[in-house]
This record gives sequence, structure tokens and C-alpha cells, in this order.
Amino acid sequence: MNRWMPAELRRLRELFQSCDPIPERAVADAYAAVRRRSTYRDPEVLKLVGDSAESLASVRGSGRPEPRVLTFAMPGRVLEMDLIPTVRGQYRASGMVLNRAGQAPPAGEVVLRHPDGECSGSLDEHGAFRVADVPRGPLSVVFRPVRSAPAVADWLVC
Repeated sequence: MNRWMPAELRRLRELFQSCDPIPERAVADAYAAVRRRSTYRDPEVLKLVGDSAESLASVRGSGRPEPRVLTFAMPGRVLEMDLIPTVRGQYRASGMVLNRAGQAPPAGEVVLRHPDGECSGSLDEHGAFRVADVPRGPLSVVFRPVRSAPAVADWLVC
């Protein structure tokens, strides 16, 4: 119990908890919601600055589907990602997060949010990542650096 809480409020809280306790599931869900909200508090903007889907179609002779290349910018960093079709309706995402010249490679993870949840890939020692089984459809990219606020992109369709 919080020490800053006045004794009267503590007694009132104890009375409510003994007579009408909150279901443990509701308490767990409330704490989970607060944790999720704090994960995305004041996120930086991850701005889409390049998308190969917007370029003119090139001549394709290999018969293999071309990867979609997405480039995002955020203060002091660039995230570049290839979406490579694997099986019908899914992609494999691979890419790299680059810091300004002279800085160490970033640490953290890239999260790809979709309507059914999210999938993520941790950055390696060079700032590269790989995420398998990314579903086709609406997608939002989040870069979660270690010890910094996340950078979140608007939703796009792939």
C-alpha cells in the first residue's frame, strides 16, 4: 500500500477490498493496459520517406516476385527494410537501422504490428534485423531502441 496515502483513504480501500473485491483478472488487465500505454508514450515519428511500390514498374525477367523496399527516417537514424514475399500472403522482413556517421550501431528491436498482433526482430551487433512470417495487409513499423522512446510509423498496406 502506498505510504503517501492518508490513513482514512487506506481504511476506505481496505473496506472496499474486503466487501467488494476487484476480480484479479480486471486488475491484471488494468496493469497490462498501463504497461502497453507506457511502451508507446510520446513516441518519435518514424516517417516513411521511400517506398519502392511508388516507383515505376521495372521489367521483370526472373519470374520471382520483387521485394518491396521501405525507407523510414527518424531523428538521427534511418530504418531500411525489404519485404520479401515467401509463401502466399506472407513476407519476410529484413533490414537495417543506421545511426549518424561515427556513432555505434543501435541496439533494440524492430516490431511489425498487424491486425492480429505483432512480430519482432532484435537488432544484431551491426544494426541488422530479420522478421519471418509477416502477414500481408495493414502494417505499422515500430523501432524500440534500448533506453529511448520508441519511434512509430503510420500504418501502410503491404
